[in-house]
Amino acid sequence: MSSTETSPLLSNSSLYEVTKPAPTDHNCSPDLLAERPEQGSSFAAYAVVVCIVAGSGTLGLPYALKLGGWIGVGVLVLSLLMSVYTAVLLVRCLYYDGVHRLSSYQEVGRHAFGKVGLWTVWFFYATTVIGGSVMFLILAGTGLKPMFTLDISARSWIWICAIIVAVPFVLIKTMKEAAITSVLGALATVVLVVVAVRGSILDLDNPVYADVNHSLVIFSHLPTAVASISICFGGNVIYVHVEESMRRLCTCTIFYLAVAIPCYMAYGDLAESPIFNNLPKDGFRTIGTIFIIAHVLLTAPLLLTLFALEIERLADITVCSRGLVMERVYRTVLRLVMVGFCACIACTVPYFGDFLSLLGALSQCTLIFVLPVVFYAKLFGWRQMRWFELVWCATIVVIGIVSAVIGSIDAIQALKDDFENDPTAI
Repeated sequence: MSSTETSPLLSNSSLYEVTKPAPTDHNCSPDLLAERPEQGSSFAAYAVVVCIVAGSGTLGLPYALKLGGWIGVGVLVLSLLMSVYTAVLLVRCLYYDGVHRLSSYQEVGRHAFGKVGLWTVWFFYATTVIGGSVMFLILAGTGLKPMFTLDISARSWIWICAIIVAVPFVLIKTMKEAAITSVLGALATVVLVVVAVRGSILDLDNPVYADVNHSLVIFSHLPTAVASISICFGGNVIYVHVEESMRRLCTCTIFYLAVAIPCYMAYGDLAESPIFNNLPKDGFRTIGTIFIIAHVLLTAPLLLTLFALEIERLADITVCSRGLVMERVYRTVLRLVMVGFCACIACTVPYFGDFLSLLGALSQCTLIFVLPVVFYAKLFGWRQMRWFELVWCATIVVIGIVSAVIGSIDAIQALKDDFENDPTAI
């Protein structure tokens, strides 16, 4: 029986120390697709991904088609293929030594490029999680304001939503405890899709949108469109520990196509983000808005919990090291600070559509398309790949880099215009 040296990436005694495993026998062939007992049920994991990724991604897709044109539908399918492929590469990286499984994306970066890889992943990971939570607070706060006649600003509604999010976020200690929340959020996503499709079909004959324009391709904004679409497939890098969910992205893609195509047909260059702003002002839109708010208020605690668990592990906030009372105190303070930080950003940048584009360009394109390919090449070597795999990987990296750079520039410019043209939006 072969032995393996430990790899205490997150231990107190040797933070992020990497040691190579001892040689193992050739009979060791881990099943990369096998579920692990500690990861929870496959359905619960799948519900978490649908809850977090599908809802926010769906609401911004018609706007992405507005930016890039009908070619965005092809980009959506291409993004699916690329994200599934890079997800497979990333899972292989988790088992690269053939002995034990790395526990996080950050560890993959550390094993590939040392501290540079580690902190690179940490930066984009933190940007994704915090940015996603900010996006949810913006969506909930600005959605609640028109529903009430109270003289309360959208900024105040964002803080109210932050308080609502803070309650389950502080109470939920681990992801296993969030299973019910994730299932409810996933069901809310299904309702959002139904309401959006129904509303867009009704508006196909609406004279208000009779003269909207549709473009086949808009090259100047195509990178930004790719960046926005990349949000749709962000779950397969945030949840590298949920390998089962990576094999079910087609379900989310069906949601995306069902919303993107009819909504862009109906609203064309007038499509907004979130798309609910375009839908007919009737009872279904009200129901949809309520479900949007419910969706984001259920989803934000899940997304923040993922990040909080990493921070708590780094800071060694455990019952064993801190004691039962102080562990609770440290964890509560940390999580309240995180929610407050997200709320402050949400009040400062209250523009959902352009913030979504910036988030997709800055972090998602890099995490989804670029880093998995680079890490795989470093850990396994380019020579392990056939020529057509090399061409495919190079294509993915180029698309990811171009979309990240140009998409970020366009999104920042759009946010600048938002502030200049509407400085008192909230």
